[in-house]
Amino acid sequence: MKYYLKRLGPQELGSVRNGKTQRGRYIYISKANRVLDLFPPLSRTVTNDSSIIPIIPLYEKPAKKVYCNFIYHNDKFNVDGGTRNEYRIYSNNALEEGTLLFQTNDILIFRPEKASALQKDIIPENIPEYAVAEPKVYFLYRCFESNSLLYKRCNELIEESEIRGNGHAVYEGMLEEVEKEIAELRDKSLDEMDTVIDATVTAKVQTGDMNAMASLFNRDSFRDFVMTGYNYKCAITGNVIRYGSFMNLEAAHIWPRSHNGLYLPSNGIALCRDMHWAFDKGMFTVDDNFRVIVHQEIESEYLKQYNNKQLFIPENPFFRPDINNLRYHRSNIYGLFKTSGSLAKATGYYGNVTSVSGMTTETPKK
Repeated sequence: MKYYLKRLGPQELGSVRNGKTQRGRYIYISKANRVLDLFPPLSRTVTNDSSIIPIIPLYEKPAKKVYCNFIYHNDKFNVDGGTRNEYRIYSNNALEEGTLLFQTNDILIFRPEKASALQKDIIPENIPEYAVAEPKVYFLYRCFESNSLLYKRCNELIEESEIRGNGHAVYEGMLEEVEKEIAELRDKSLDEMDTVIDATVTAKVQTGDMNAMASLFNRDSFRDFVMTGYNYKCAITGNVIRYGSFMNLEAAHIWPRSHNGLYLPSNGIALCRDMHWAFDKGMFTVDDNFRVIVHQEIESEYLKQYNNKQLFIPENPFFRPDINNLRYHRSNIYGLFKTSGSLAKATGYYGNVTSVSGMTTETPKK
């Protein structure tokens, strides 16, 4: 096991006065390679490069998956007159249970885990980058009782640490108290945990560069953000069938991944499985006013009942479908079921591709 221990200092907690913070609260992360190896890589050449990381606070019951911003403030290297060169994880209401939970000298214990280790039902996608850098989740244990054996042990590890700066240590071994809390979650799939995305998180990740913003997301975070944005209900039927981690709800890409669509939440819609299948086949699409357009050649009465139905639109604009993505779907996916190569398109199995009057036709490989 490998743990990152961080003892909080007063400068990280927002200068609390009269029960209110004067600025944002954060967790300062060491620049030591041993520490950064535990977190998603961030670029020195991209100004204020960032990522979003899922954290499971072990002090919250029931367990939740809370997304937080992980940002490298690096204007020292990219902006004239810049001085900042530091990594931060920004706290939010969900991480601190809606209170000023973290206190000076609290020791926060991060323990990374591959996301797949906590997922019961993994349906792998044919996407190469997923295999290169598998997403992680981060268990977070808050150690605050200074007289406890665990606190004394962690504080000793920090005091003996060779990592520069006050309050950092990486420990390779076993912290039994932490592992006991994690063990209680082993029977609970990640998909069964409530996902919490604070408004401050989406506010920090919005930039003018779509590709840069898309780099913050992977398969798992895309699904979490889409499901949360649509309140875990189908955007068309308004329903979901769920039992534990099993549900008939999926995060559908509007601009397909097989067409180099991005992992941005604005490129996703929560749909039940039959609607997802029909959407991918181009049996229906969505117009610029977020109304369903069922293809005129579809014979299904079930699907036709939703023609011209208003799509459920998330309150937070960050989660709403991007108009350009909808237009791509209408131009390139809508009506795809009529072509002989639709199965190849859906599976990513391509033969020869030609364009005919704006539609795509394919000759599958034999």
